[in-house]
Amino acid sequence: MDWFSIRRDAHHSTRGSRRPDVSEISHELLIGEYPQRDDIAWLKETYRIAAVHSLQDEEDLSLHALDLGVLRETYREHGIQFVNTPIQDGSADAMAARLKVALNDLGNLVAASRRVYLHCNAGMNRAPTLAIAFLRAYRQMSLDEALAMVKRRRACGPFMTVLEEYFGPRDYKPPK
Repeated sequence: MDWFSIRRDAHHSTRGSRRPDVSEISHELLIGEYPQRDDIAWLKETYRIAAVHSLQDEEDLSLHALDLGVLRETYREHGIQFVNTPIQDGSADAMAARLKVALNDLGNLVAASRRVYLHCNAGMNRAPTLAIAFLRAYRQMSLDEALAMVKRRRACGPFMTVLEEYFGPRDYKPPK
């Protein structure tokens, strides 16, 4: 575990009762903070999302007093497809280990003509990292182009070294 991912045992919501901060990266992909049960209908109505991809792991859910079963059921009730690809918060090693699976999960959601809300806890690290990976893998952008696009729309600190190890140099643009 990385030094900054050590957590207190207390359950709390870092957002309180406000809605999650959402950033539209493209017409098909939005990223942001974790939604609570009461945010699900709002996300669908406000942002027209059809799918949610969560990167929260068991520690994240516990920290924010979220019940994965209740969330799954609420998404189902609202006709929203839900996928959870748990990745430990703050760990580049965990992101690297789960990147292929998470990227495949996100690619499948978007390919199903879904407008996807991708989130972790704060939408500052894991979700932007995966959004950049998606743009590189599925929209043939270089990592530099994808990073610039995401950063124009959301303040973030993605794991660029993980992405460079996975895809290669930042400036390489794959053929279309």
